[in-house]
Amino acid sequence: MAGDDIVKTPTELLKSLEGQQLKQHIVLDAQLRNWLIFEAPVDTAAGGPCLVTEYVYLNPTEAIVINRQERVYRWKANWDSLYTFDPSADYDPDGDGEA
Repeated sequence: MAGDDIVKTPTELLKSLEGQQLKQHIVLDAQLRNWLIFEAPVDTAAGGPCLVTEYVYLNPTEAIVINRQERVYRWKANWDSLYTFDPSADYDPDGDGEA
């Protein structure tokens, strides 16, 4: 699925994510826990459809998830400006796990 394709249903969006390279944008709550996770194929352009997962926690201080829901949203352009990964770069030349 290209980022410009129109997704008509949430099911179509979920099917489009299968087998894709993905990008995510994560919004944290005040306790630095995942609150909203936006996910889309790496080639999704600004305004293209993405999946957002919302997490609800047991209480304000726990990390225990008690509810979760998925919805369709639109990818925002400023989220792409945060990435620095270059697939042509060699980030671990000697393979020891350190840059």
